Amino acid sequence: MKLQKSISVNITIFVAILILVNLLSLSIFKRFDFSKGKIYSLSKASKEAVKKLDDRLVIKAYFSKNLPGEYADARRFTQDILSEYQAYSHGKLRFEFIDPSDEEKLKKEAQQHQIFPASMRVVENDKFVVREVYMGLVFLYQDKKENIPLVENTRGLEYDITKKIKKIASIGLKKIAFYDTEKTPPQMRGYQQQNQSDFATLQEHIAESYELQKTDLTGEIAADVEVLILAGIEDSLSKEQLFNLDQYLMKNGNLVLLQNRVTTDMRTQQANLINSNLFQLLNHYGIHIKDNIIADANCGQVNVQQQRGIFRMMTPVNYPFFPVIHNFNKENLIVKNIDQMQLVYASEIDTTNTGGFSFEPLLSSSNNSGAVTKPQLDIGVQKYMDTDLKTMFIDPPKILGGIFSGSISSYFANNPEYNDAIPSSKATQIILVTDSDFVKEGIGANVENNLNFVLNSVDYLAAEETLIEIRSRQTEYKPLKEISSGMKKVVRWLNILFPSILLIIIGLIRYQKEMNKRKIIGELYE
Repeated sequence: MKLQKSISVNITIFVAILILVNLLSLSIFKRFDFSKGKIYSLSKASKEAVKKLDDRLVIKAYFSKNLPGEYADARRFTQDILSEYQAYSHGKLRFEFIDPSDEEKLKKEAQQHQIFPASMRVVENDKFVVREVYMGLVFLYQDKKENIPLVENTRGLEYDITKKIKKIASIGLKKIAFYDTEKTPPQMRGYQQQNQSDFATLQEHIAESYELQKTDLTGEIAADVEVLILAGIEDSLSKEQLFNLDQYLMKNGNLVLLQNRVTTDMRTQQANLINSNLFQLLNHYGIHIKDNIIADANCGQVNVQQQRGIFRMMTPVNYPFFPVIHNFNKENLIVKNIDQMQLVYASEIDTTNTGGFSFEPLLSSSNNSGAVTKPQLDIGVQKYMDTDLKTMFIDPPKILGGIFSGSISSYFANNPEYNDAIPSSKATQIILVTDSDFVKEGIGANVENNLNFVLNSVDYLAAEETLIEIRSRQTEYKPLKEISSGMKKVVRWLNILFPSILLIIIGLIRYQKEMNKRKIIGELYE
């Protein structure tokens, strides 16, 4: 009797301990993440975002249960990462998984949250069938709502979730001002014109993490604007616009400047220098962009029509004015985890005299570089057909982007028309890339790392370095190292001959062992 009572007490204590441990594990746990970049654990920025929640945040994960094999991990990863958010929120964040596949009520609920099913082809019973699956998240906070309509893969999911949390809860959203010319991009490389801002995609991404404002520079830029972005200016600014830009910088403002030195038309293969008083302002500060277009043997391609007999065919041609950038300053956080970018008609930054600025390069062309200069800015394609660009371009790398920082004097100092002008700055920072097309709609905005570079630049100047840390987890690019043509032949023949040679060696070894075995047996029976 006493034994049974003792066993019952022990079982009760054991169950109580299990319940207590499980309750504590919801808010207290430790995960050891040995993966490169710690991609399976939350970053400091994500932890801080959920800790600062003032009210209950509910995340509804609309996921089908029987996902195709290649997407099954997405559900597990999403559940794991949401569990971490919940743990670090101290009870302010809750999530639930919902499968709306078989219930009309849940389907309507998902649609109300802008979560729609995705059609996927899967193999069932030895044949392809189309299935509709749900893989979306909705964030509900007070009377506000945000969503991630489709979790296509887990790369960058933490970044997307943290952005939504910060946005919906308005946690520390800093102000960013954006000036652009609002022109539609030229037709280029087969893309069609679109009636939208040249930088719509870039602005959309910035608005996910910041309070984005538009400015035409005709009014004073507010003191609480952390970063101003100027992109693609092709005409001169008015004196009023120049003054407002200058005074923003004199108030220790931060500027991301994406500015070409030339305008180009790919259809006519013509290029012209941009005549804008913006360059006079920049020259006064010590920022000089050369009157050239950089060529690089490591480059993208364009399609050129060629006559082949009675047919006209499109032939890809390596085009040196579309440099593919691999040369980054890995000591700087902005580009530390970026391994490739694609620029379009960029120019060289002259760093011989930077005035009151100190300069840190961020990205450069390759060791096989060159340039075309005025008066003949020849960007024709024909001369590069069937040509080894590495023998044509032998100049060292050219700097195409970097950070200017320091104290500078006002462009309007000692001007009697502007007696109220602030005469100088103490700590101005300007990130310059000599190209704006690389993030324009229909040109380079679809290149992930192009956008990531600008977003990292904004985060860097806005003192939001932790966002760069999260974003960098999805930007790893590991291309194969390029080898010489001679080494390629050696590798090719090794692949062909090595398996056969290996089999022959194994056969000879086994043959020798068999002969030794027979010899020993023969000696035993002699």
